[in-house]
Amino acid sequence: MLAWLTGAAIAAALILPQLPGNAAAKSGPSSGDRVAGNLVAPDTVLARLTAEALRANPSLGADRALAHAATARVRAAGALPDPMLSVGVMNLTLPRFAFRESDFTEVDVELSQEFPWPGTLGARTRAARAEARGRESSVAARRREVTVRAAALYYRLRYVAAARRTLERQRALLAAGVEISTARYATTSAPQSDPLQARVALARLDTEEADLGQEDIELRAELRALRNAPPGDSVPIEPVRPEQVVGPLQLTAPETKSGIPESLAYHPRIAARLAAVEAAEHSARVERLGARPDFTLMTRYGARPLGSDFFSAFVGVRLPLFAGRKQHRLAEAATAEASAARAAVAEETAALTADLRSTLARVAGGERRLRLLVSHVVPASRATAEASLRSYRAGQVDFLNVLAAEDARYRAELDAASETAEHLTHLVMLEQLLAREDAQ
Repeated sequence: MLAWLTGAAIAAALILPQLPGNAAAKSGPSSGDRVAGNLVAPDTVLARLTAEALRANPSLGADRALAHAATARVRAAGALPDPMLSVGVMNLTLPRFAFRESDFTEVDVELSQEFPWPGTLGARTRAARAEARGRESSVAARRREVTVRAAALYYRLRYVAAARRTLERQRALLAAGVEISTARYATTSAPQSDPLQARVALARLDTEEADLGQEDIELRAELRALRNAPPGDSVPIEPVRPEQVVGPLQLTAPETKSGIPESLAYHPRIAARLAAVEAAEHSARVERLGARPDFTLMTRYGARPLGSDFFSAFVGVRLPLFAGRKQHRLAEAATAEASAARAAVAEETAALTADLRSTLARVAGGERRLRLLVSHVVPASRATAEASLRSYRAGQVDFLNVLAAEDARYRAELDAASETAEHLTHLVMLEQLLAREDAQ
C-alpha cells in the first residue's frame, strides 16, 4: 500500500482498486479481518446485519415505495383520456313530457374520445419512465448508504469490544503494578506516592470503561434502528484484530473520457441526476406539444319512436388561444428545470469524485498508519512497558516511568484497534463508491 498510493499518484492518476459487489457480503471476518487481494474477506455477522438493514430499514422501504409508485405511473402517462359516453332523451312534448307525440322526440347515445397532438403521449411516457428510473436510482443510492452505515456501526462496535478487552488487560497490569509498588513501599524501597499513583491510574480506567459502555449502548441502539429491530435484539460482536488486517490493494479502475472512473460514472447518485435531466427535457416537450391543438372525435346515434333513426359524427379541435400564457411558460419552466438538473449532474459528479479521492486518501493513510502501529508502535510500546517494569523492580527507574510506559502501550493498542475499524469502514465506503450497479 505504501508503494500503491503516494500523494503524487493520487493527484495525477486516480489509482483505484476495482471492488465489485455488495459490501453486505464483503467485510472483515469474525475471527479477524484479512484483506485478500482486492476484497475484504466475508464476515457472516456483518453480512446478516446488512441484509437485515436492507430488508427492513424504514427510509429504504419508503424509497422503494416511491419507486414503485413512479413505475406504476409510466403506463398511465401514455394512456389516452377516458372516453365520454352520454345517454339521454330530447324534445319531449310538454306539458306532460310525452314521449310518442312528436317526430322530434328521440333517444340519443353519444360517444366521444379525445386525441392529444401526436407525440404527446410518448413524451409523457418517457418523462414518467425517466422519473421512475430516478426513483430507482435513489433507492440504489440509499441502499449503498445503508450498507456503509451498517459497516461503520458494526466495525465501531468491534472496536469497542477490542477496547474493552485491552482495558481489562491494562487493569490487570496496573493491579500488578499496585501490588509491586505496595510491596516496595512496605519495604521502604519506594515512596508512598507509587501505589497511590497506580490506584489513580486504575480509577481512570474505570471512567474509560464507563465511556465505552455508554458508546456500546448508543451504537447498538443505532444499529437496531437501522435494521428496524426490536429493543431486545442483541448481536454478538467480536473484538477487531489489527494484526490480521494485511495486504495492499493494487488493482486499478479504467477511466471514462470524462476523466472519472468508469464504475463511478454508473453510480446511482449520478444516474438519478441524469434521470432528472431526461424527465425535465421530456416534460418541456410535453408542454410544447400542449400548445398545439388536441382533437376530439364524437359519434351520436339517435332513435326516434315516430320517425327514422339517424347517426351523426363530429370532429372537435381544441384551440390553444392562451398558449402564450400557459403552455409556453410551462415549457420554459421545464427547460429551466432541465438546465438546473444538468448543473446538478456536474455538481454530483464533482462531489462523488471528491468523495472518491478523499476515501482513497483515507484508505492509503489508514493502511500506512495501521502497518506502522502493528509492526512498530505496538511492539515497541509493549517492550518498553516490560522493560520499565523490570527496571522498577530492580529500583533503576521511578514508578512514573512505569505508568507512562504502560499508558503508552495501552494507548497504542487502542489506536491500532480504532485505526483498524476505521480502515475497514473506509474499504467498504470505497467498495460502494466503485461498485457497478448491475453488480449490486
